[in-house]
Amino acid sequence: MGSDDPETVLSIPLKKTDLVELYLPLRKLVASKYSESDAQKVESVLETLNKCRRDMVERRGDLSLPMQRDCLIHYFKCLSMVEPLFSSLSSDADPIIFVWYDALNPEHENGVSSQRNGIQLERAAVLFNLGAICSQIAASCDRTTALGRHLAMEAFKVAANFFFQLWKVFAKDVVSATLDLTLLFVEFLHVLFAAQASELELQQQLNNNDASYALQQHRCALSFSSVQSLYLRAYLLILTVSGAAARKHVYSFDQTWVTHLHQKLTFFQAEPPEKSEPLNLYESLRNYFVLKYSESVAKRVEGLLEMLHKLRNEMLRDDLLGTID
Repeated sequence: MGSDDPETVLSIPLKKTDLVELYLPLRKLVASKYSESDAQKVESVLETLNKCRRDMVERRGDLSLPMQRDCLIHYFKCLSMVEPLFSSLSSDADPIIFVWYDALNPEHENGVSSQRNGIQLERAAVLFNLGAICSQIAASCDRTTALGRHLAMEAFKVAANFFFQLWKVFAKDVVSATLDLTLLFVEFLHVLFAAQASELELQQQLNNNDASYALQQHRCALSFSSVQSLYLRAYLLILTVSGAAARKHVYSFDQTWVTHLHQKLTFFQAEPPEKSEPLNLYESLRNYFVLKYSESVAKRVEGLLEMLHKLRNEMLRDDLLGTID
């Protein structure tokens, strides 16, 4: 949740879902489509699948955050194994309908159901919850210690990666999804958690006494640019790109989120490594990609870096800042 405390990090709640029986309809399908012996061979997989989903729904409060994460990962893997079965369900087979609710809706109303025999919504929602639970693990770490900051940083990186996969691969297949599963919103969550991971990495670099002063300054300059650009991108996604519906959605969930992002931007604008000169976001980020990856990778993202540099300059205009404060 958000807060005026600059040390606070944002995390996302999990989506809720209704119970659904998976074992019986899938076993009947295998027996009818293939044979009874084949159905017996996959019984353990179907039982595990059914148990994983039941635990995900009914035992959430009994499990620790890491155990919830492991349960979700196991279920997602099992779901991927049996995915072809769902496309094989005939019109006269027992329907398997998944219903999920918006994570940002505290009343858990107006859930959406998958189309008949489809599991796109199920896979996308589970992936969302994997990102959400990792964000909660990161937020629960003791970030006053070096180990806690490292663990939080790694958990936020994993959360960002889950939302990246959701954004790039799964969310586009979900039709009539809740707002938290729209492409723009999961992109925002990917960028937000990447920003928080990068900020924690920057804190590690600032506390690192092993590197030479010049190298440390260079690394910190690149990290400042990276963190600032990520927070800027997240802020703009919510304020402008995502539109009024997403802003209203976030405000209804937690009104401090947008304020928190604005405070992060203000902080990183006030504290650049080179205060005497305006920060050249394009050059700093391009150098970062060259150093971390390669010149060819840097060339591929030049257009994005130029856009970020332009957006940052636009954001610093007094007239624009006056309209969004």
